[in-house]
Amino acid sequence: MSMKPESGRLPATGPASGQSGFTVIELMIVVTIVSILAVIAMPAYVEYATRSKVSEAMGFMGEAKTSVSEYFYTNGYEWPDSNEKAGLPTADDYDAYDYILRLEVSSSTPPTGVITVTLDLPNTPADEKKLQLVPSTSTGEIVWVCKPADTDGVENKYAPANCRI
Repeated sequence: MSMKPESGRLPATGPASGQSGFTVIELMIVVTIVSILAVIAMPAYVEYATRSKVSEAMGFMGEAKTSVSEYFYTNGYEWPDSNEKAGLPTADDYDAYDYILRLEVSSSTPPTGVITVTLDLPNTPADEKKLQLVPSTSTGEIVWVCKPADTDGVENKYAPANCRI
């Protein structure tokens, strides 16, 4: 006696009706949708993360701003021409600061009293780019203007809102 049905086909195994679980096609669709969302989100995240690191580096420039201002007022309205005169570490001695490669105070070329920071942001578009704090004393008090450096400046989209041109 044979176990074959009379039609010549083997009997179906598994659930007869009402399929459970995902099919391969459904899983492929889900993976595709997640991939598309990741491709859209990654550049936005990289831009956000870079901007936040640049902003944090700007916070460290506050110490330099205070030192330069104090020097200016205590030395007859003269700008310091070096980090040392301003009472700051040497330009290359900022390893302990996150995201700062160099911070330099310069008065060698107008405008004087400019604080320039070179960013240390490896694997980002802002790595080794520069931001500046430029002082103005036209009103009798020091007003600091933040801007990307003329050479190797940070792109506007990565600069803090108050530093964009």
